[in-house]
Amino acid sequence: MAFPPLVPHAVAADRYLLVEGDTLREASPTAELTSVDPGRRLVELSAGPVIATDVPAAHALNLGVLTCSAQLLGLGRAMLEMSTAHVLARTQFGKPIGQFQAVKHHLANVLIGLEMARPLVFGAAVTMTTRDVSAAKVATSDAAWQAARIALQVHGAIGYTAEHELSRFLLQTRALRTAWGSPSMHRARVLEAL
Repeated sequence: MAFPPLVPHAVAADRYLLVEGDTLREASPTAELTSVDPGRRLVELSAGPVIATDVPAAHALNLGVLTCSAQLLGLGRAMLEMSTAHVLARTQFGKPIGQFQAVKHHLANVLIGLEMARPLVFGAAVTMTTRDVSAAKVATSDAAWQAARIALQVHGAIGYTAEHELSRFLLQTRALRTAWGSPSMHRARVLEAL
């Protein structure tokens, strides 16, 4: 979920491979780094001997981006469901805060963003083109980020606490939003593909 030489979850790997351009190399971990998401471990790799050349790295990158997009879509959905349950249970002025029009509008906007991103992820899974995969990453990054912001807003300070499940989702969203390339990088990839 990161561009080389930073590799997430590589601490548990038996063998390390590093793709640089169209070259596949053996690699070895040099340092463990911290991530925004404490459940996500990053390792820095150093390149070793060449194993193969002319590797289709673009396809591997697109698979990583697509997987990250699907995770962001799932995170956005989970935060929307969590927020919906919270606004139905929390009361203010004697009625659930979910009955207030402003809260309904915020949650509706989150749902619209997620529903607009979902077909892009499914379409990218079918075509696996750079344009479609990058478009899915942009849409899911934006939709999940909006879901995170609104979830935090409706939950209030409880959402920041490590004891609440929302805090873990917020950290995962923050980490995945820029993993496998930032939204601006993927906007540029879409523009190039047009």
